[in-house]
Amino acid sequence: MILGVGTDFIEKKRVEKILKKYGDRFINKILSDSEKKNFSSIDKTKKVNFLTSAFSSKESFVKALGTGFREIYPRDISIIKNKSGKPSIQCDLIRDYKAHLSVTNDEKYTLSMVVIEK
Repeated sequence: MILGVGTDFIEKKRVEKILKKYGDRFINKILSDSEKKNFSSIDKTKKVNFLTSAFSSKESFVKALGTGFREIYPRDISIIKNKSGKPSIQCDLIRDYKAHLSVTNDEKYTLSMVVIEK
């Protein structure tokens, strides 16, 4: 049974400006501990794409839940990729759910979609 669907669309320049302005404060607000480890090891040229994909995916997830970021915060959610690069969502605050995540990036924008089922 589908519980919810959420989408998000972000312009990468917006994330880049926020990152330049707030730096680590922004990173610590939106990335989980495991994501911060991955973020610190990636090439500088891929950091904005990483942050944009992570935030867009998390925004889609809370939209699908219908809660927004009121009960769950971005750092409570982890975006994990398997060996082939397929992303998935992990959130220990929510039980008994299966989330399907799709993310697409181009030069200027990131789009994500989440379907949550029970």
